Amino acid sequence: MVKFQSYSTNNLLLTKEVLESYITNFWNDIFTSIKDSKHLMLMCKVDFNESEMGYRTLGHLRRVNYEDKELFIEYLISRLGILNDSYITHPTSKITFTYIIKDGIASGNRSLLQDLSDKSVTKHNFNNINLPISMNPADYGDLESDSFIKQNGISFHRFIINNGSKIFRLDRTIDKNKNIVTILGAVDLSWIDTKISDEVFMREIGKSVIYFMGGERVLRKKLLNSKPFRKLSTDKTLNSKFVTMDIETISKNSKLTPYLICAYNGKDYITSYANESLDQKRLFTSFFNQLLNYFNKDNVLIVYAHNLSGFDGIFLLKHLFEYGKVEPLLHNGKLISIKLKINIEGYIGKTIVFKDSYLLLPLSLKNLCSAFNISASKSFFPYLLHDIFYKGILPKLEYWTGISISEYLSIKLVYSGKTWNFKEEAIKYCKLDCQCLYEILVNFNKLIFNEFKVNINKCLTLPSLAMLIYKSQFMPKNKIYQLLGNIEKDIRESYTGGAVDVYIPHNRTESIFSRLYQFLYYYDVNSLYPFIMAKTLMPVGKPIFFEGNIRKIEPNAFGFFYCKITSPGFLEHPILQRRIKTKDGIRTIAGLGSWFGWIYSAEMDNAMKFGYTFEILNGYQFEKGNIFDDYVNKLYNLRMEFEKGHPMNLIAKLLMNSLYGKFGMKLESTLIEMCDTSCETELNLFKEMLEVYGESIIDFVKLDHRILTIRKSMIDYKFNEKEDMYHGQDVNIAIASAITSGARMWMSTLKNNPLFFYF
Repeated sequence: MVKFQSYSTNNLLLTKEVLESYITNFWNDIFTSIKDSKHLMLMCKVDFNESEMGYRTLGHLRRVNYEDKELFIEYLISRLGILNDSYITHPTSKITFTYIIKDGIASGNRSLLQDLSDKSVTKHNFNNINLPISMNPADYGDLESDSFIKQNGISFHRFIINNGSKIFRLDRTIDKNKNIVTILGAVDLSWIDTKISDEVFMREIGKSVIYFMGGERVLRKKLLNSKPFRKLSTDKTLNSKFVTMDIETISKNSKLTPYLICAYNGKDYITSYANESLDQKRLFTSFFNQLLNYFNKDNVLIVYAHNLSGFDGIFLLKHLFEYGKVEPLLHNGKLISIKLKINIEGYIGKTIVFKDSYLLLPLSLKNLCSAFNISASKSFFPYLLHDIFYKGILPKLEYWTGISISEYLSIKLVYSGKTWNFKEEAIKYCKLDCQCLYEILVNFNKLIFNEFKVNINKCLTLPSLAMLIYKSQFMPKNKIYQLLGNIEKDIRESYTGGAVDVYIPHNRTESIFSRLYQFLYYYDVNSLYPFIMAKTLMPVGKPIFFEGNIRKIEPNAFGFFYCKITSPGFLEHPILQRRIKTKDGIRTIAGLGSWFGWIYSAEMDNAMKFGYTFEILNGYQFEKGNIFDDYVNKLYNLRMEFEKGHPMNLIAKLLMNSLYGKFGMKLESTLIEMCDTSCETELNLFKEMLEVYGESIIDFVKLDHRILTIRKSMIDYKFNEKEDMYHGQDVNIAIASAITSGARMWMSTLKNNPLFFYF
């Protein structure tokens, strides 16, 4: 009778010591009581944690006496030496001894224990079914029939095989290089085995591709589910319907306090000025009531403020609640936009969206006026004067900021013999700012629409605008896929950004006889990231997960690999970066030594030139594709077409450098909830929320008697074509990492160039 004795291995790797321990346990549990009169026919197998790996038989059935324990251990350890290294690199769940008790003591010189030939057929587990690791029909079971078949002009050899529990139909090509195997009956399972070499064959089963060598799995590949980026449509008409606004403040009790708000829609101005008590409610109520008059037939009014994410947005938030539902949007600690869904009579169903124009054009208003050649450019104002009702001579130079003496004297000449009125000048100054910003955005929108047929008001940030242009004009279809879940987390480990080194340059060389000097050279790369995007192949297509060293099967495999990385013993300037924990937090370093980490395969290949070595354990495979060439070339040609003083030159430069970061955005969403602490019901709900979601809260914002709670949310952003904020889940960290890796690779050619001499 065949018997079994199993032991849980608790996720241990199968080492010599572990094997010796469990064999000793078996000898003590089973063999001790029968050692004097009986022997065993014994074999040993291990089960792995991963169900697809199934189990492995370490050796064949052997006759052993009690005193043969050390010989049996030596036999199995010798077997381990000739088998695949999966035994020592994958955790095991169970070790099982299969045995038959036989009468008497086994005779002979035990030479069978020295026979290391592999006479058994190993198996692997797929969907809880053990399948032979073999392309030989005889290894599947007993042959019931075989015949030659010809279908659709193709001849093949068909075998029907019965192994007692399953019936296989195996169709083998005439050259014996491919088998199509089907399990007949209720089990719906089939696969294709293809011979790669005399030692290796490939099994395509389900969504997996498994490579076997010598009866062992050496590589498993699985195509991951993913969705392609969606191509976006262009706009048919130019839409420049928006409003610009500005808030002026003074410092009161060491606190900035608004005293003036202006807005401009291209035709009419709004002005709201504070009274002597600086009543904020009155100031903002007057402004909002006038702003509502800007609504025509449209249900959405877009209002831009330059640097809304600074003070202006916080000032606005405090006074919007009585007009309807307020939905602020924050990202990375910044207030990106504020949406007000109005619920007052006459405007129900209408929405005002406040946006930050600085996130679209990240320059000061003064510099933008110069870049866009605005005739009525931003003027000067005595910000340090805090009497908002002052009337008199021109304020002294000490009250003005950012102004030269000659510019101040020019203003003084204009007001010679005239009264300078703070309120009049402040309103004039604020209106001018609104007018300048409006003209800049109108011109910006026209230039973007004329070149790319999209409107800027569909986006909140410059990177979002760059992505919109790319996805509507340049993105190839079904080439770029969303990377979510584990693959996003894994590949993000390789995304360490640019390399920043600090050097102390000098051109002095010293010798015994003299002190010499040499020329120093300064190198710069013209738009390094766009250059890498345009000139190198990117990881594209659906990702394929693999386990094992893929380069053993596919020497040119391309993608992101998890490896044991070992640097050379010494390198003047190490080139591979990694993040480490320090007492001061996470730091990025490029050091020497050995470590485990994720790396882009192209950067791995480049590092090998400098003496780094890699042991590939698993990873993700991609196709190669040139996906940015047209986009970068278009923008580069625009820079060549328009001279530096033209705004299109600036726009092209900004767009060229803004796209890549969108691919690497983190899928971290936040939920913003508001509590009116003056309302007992809301306060109680707030306290309950703190108990339930306390650890997920990342920030609080106090707005008078209201508290904004910002907490992490697991909800996914959905793509909204009308307001393209985050492009839903359209992120691809592999592309972002490949771009930054490519930049580091390019710089590495200079860092350790033997033609450079260091003294």
